[in-house]
Amino acid sequence: MTSYRQAFAALHSAVLLFALSGLFAKWLSLTPIDIVFGRAFFASIAIALILIFKRQSFLISTRRFIALLITGAILCFHWVSFFTAIQMSTVAIGLLTFAVFPVFVALLEPLFFREAYRWVTFIQATITVVGVYFVLPSSTDESPILAGVIWGLMSALSFALLTILNRKFVADISAKKVAFYQNSFAALLLLPLIELFSVAVTNQQWGYLLILGVVFTALSHSMFNFSLKRLKGLTASIAVSLEPVYGIIAAYFLLGEQVNTQMIVGGCLILSANIWALKQTITN
Repeated sequence: MTSYRQAFAALHSAVLLFALSGLFAKWLSLTPIDIVFGRAFFASIAIALILIFKRQSFLISTRRFIALLITGAILCFHWVSFFTAIQMSTVAIGLLTFAVFPVFVALLEPLFFREAYRWVTFIQATITVVGVYFVLPSSTDESPILAGVIWGLMSALSFALLTILNRKFVADISAKKVAFYQNSFAALLLLPLIELFSVAVTNQQWGYLLILGVVFTALSHSMFNFSLKRLKGLTASIAVSLEPVYGIIAAYFLLGEQVNTQMIVGGCLILSANIWALKQTITN
């Protein structure tokens, strides 16, 4: 039986990797579709090798196959919209608008699982949104910035749906198997749209795609799905709201993106909501 501590350790490790993955949108001079294809392609290969090494079956029922095909498409859209948001604006804006997704989860999860709404979760999600508001730039008049915000919100909504649906699937399917099928389907769906083989891609860029796929996708995706075996989607979503904090710090040191007082205040609010949710879940 997976303990809360194991689930939280896996969840927050995945969140850190999620945050750092956003930097690849700036490091790779490729389209979001090409980046996501490379990410999903290498991730699916890595997970397949793990399944083979552990002698785990790839077989699933037709019903689960269709369900994972749908969630693979949602994952595909989430990643494309996420990298599009960052490339059109900044790492901070892409991560912070994506961090709104706990609100979507709070509204949708009880409907999917016929669970009662808990006001405390709305309070935690509200604190997170207020924190995001503080971190966002004061002006979104420029069209690229506004477009980045819109793409980031679409990324948030799609990830909320993915989180909720994954909670249904990981209950009786290996987390690695879920990750394998979702990444494989994402790569297959993008295959007709990629330009990787018609443009000059350097060895360094292929290396970045390999690292993005194996470490920042296969590993992080598997750990996140593993955490959902024990944690609710809303709990996971509030923890994932730490992603902007990690990402902004990384972007400051690695990309030179600036951090102001508003961002620090917002980050503190987001962190407070996560600590509150963490303590509450462990004591329950």
